[in-house]
Formats: sequence, C-alpha cells, structure tokens
Amino acid sequence: MGRTISPYSRQMLQIEENLSDFRRALRKADQEIFDDLIRVSKLQVQAGVMASLPYPIDSMLLSMMIQLKKELNELTEIKRKLTEETKL
Repeated sequence: MGRTISPYSRQMLQIEENLSDFRRALRKADQEIFDDLIRVSKLQVQAGVMASLPYPIDSMLLSMMIQLKKELNELTEIKRKLTEETKL
C-alpha cells in the first residue's frame, strides 16, 4: 500500500507552487522578502511535519508577514547606521 498523504517536504513545494502567482504579483523587493520567508520555512521542515494543508488565509498571512519583515529590515538598517555613527 502507498502513502495516503504526501510527505511534508512535497507539500511545502506544492504550497510554494500554489503561491507562484501571488509571488509574481508582488513588487521585486517584496518577492525577495517572500523568497526569504520561504527559505526560512524550509529550514524548519522538522518542526512543520505535523502541519496541515494550507487554508485560504495563507496568502493574507503571507502578506502580513512580508510587511512585517520589510519593516524589520528597515529598522535593522536604521539600527546599523546609528551604531556606526556612535562609533565615530
């Protein structure tokens, strides 16, 4: 007998494929952030083995995470510049 559900890593690839149109509609900078988030999720395969298939809210949550990641990147850059200025 074969498996009744596909392996989690294959499900992750399917999710990534399902979101390819969503990704393509993002601005270039946001596509890079989206790709970073996908890379991070792939690093956590072991933690996500018990995850279920995505729901429609996934794209909404990804949009929110992309915005939060963008703001975090901006704050990190501001902090880096301030740290450099205080060293001078």
